[in-house]
Amino acid sequence: MNKTILNWIMGVSLLGIVLSTYSLAHKTGFTSGALCNLSDTFSCDIVNQGPYSEILGIPIAGIGVVGYLFVFVAAFLKRKNPTDRSLSTFLFVATTGGFLFALYLTGLEAFVLHAWCIVCLASQATIAALLVLSFLNYRSERV
Repeated sequence: MNKTILNWIMGVSLLGIVLSTYSLAHKTGFTSGALCNLSDTFSCDIVNQGPYSEILGIPIAGIGVVGYLFVFVAAFLKRKNPTDRSLSTFLFVATTGGFLFALYLTGLEAFVLHAWCIVCLASQATIAALLVLSFLNYRSERV
């Protein structure tokens, strides 16, 4: 177990929680999209209010908040239980799933909506960083 990597995972997942919470607030009308509506191409409104912004009535941003929260809690528990390898496996599997889902959503932005949400792209970078960090954590226990 590498506590430095786990600290980074917790910090980056907090960033993901902030980004997803902002996106959720924008989706539900608590904030305006002025910060990320730059043009027709770079528009959080087009992405965050569009037909792909929910699954079965659940906002994608809400799913993001919950996902990042699970990653944070798993990293926190791993710090408290350094011998529990299942937490490292969970972190790697969860971030891999999150990354693939975010990649799918980014594909929708590029090829279907033809619009980019800056907050969504920042979240994509965040989950990519978490994937790398969780892989490093997972690998450090397998050596």
